[in-house]
Amino acid sequence: MKALLLCSTILLTVTGFYQHKDKYVKTEVAEGITLQLPESFTAMTESLLSQKYLSGRRPLAAYTSPDQQADLAVNTSNARWQADDLPMLQNFYKANIESLYDEVKFLKEGIEKINGKDFVLFAFVSLVLPEEGTLTMQQPVRKYTYIAYTIHKGKTYVFNFTAPAQQQAQWQVTAETIVNSIKL
Repeated sequence: MKALLLCSTILLTVTGFYQHKDKYVKTEVAEGITLQLPESFTAMTESLLSQKYLSGRRPLAAYTSPDQQADLAVNTSNARWQADDLPMLQNFYKANIESLYDEVKFLKEGIEKINGKDFVLFAFVSLVLPEEGTLTMQQPVRKYTYIAYTIHKGKTYVFNFTAPAQQQAQWQVTAETIVNSIKL
């Protein structure tokens, strides 16, 4: 019986039916901006931020899963988009996403209202191929990303959830739950 239970658990995990059953806690990620975050997520340490965000511009907030495979980052820019510019913003960021990766498969895109605020949403799986001519063998990198953009008080806010593509099934509901809980 124990062997059957173990095999069932492994099968469900491998086939993607497993979903994280984390409790969610209200988290203030910046002044006046809250969302529901899995209880098991923690704020990234300075060391981890340095590893994952190579640019000098750090996110407003960044959190990671216990195994540091799934991350949520919140960023802002002073780009002067207006709230009625969301269709143009959607086109701009879609083109930007497509230019960042070797391959992109969009799973979701559009403008949706979340807690009374319009957001541009993208969910996609991306592929980055290793650079040719390097001395070390590198593997392609596949990521699942669920990203939400909104305009608030003259700033563009970006909520970016990422996980390895092979873990999409186990993180997709979590990503959607986080994004659907954003309040500004």
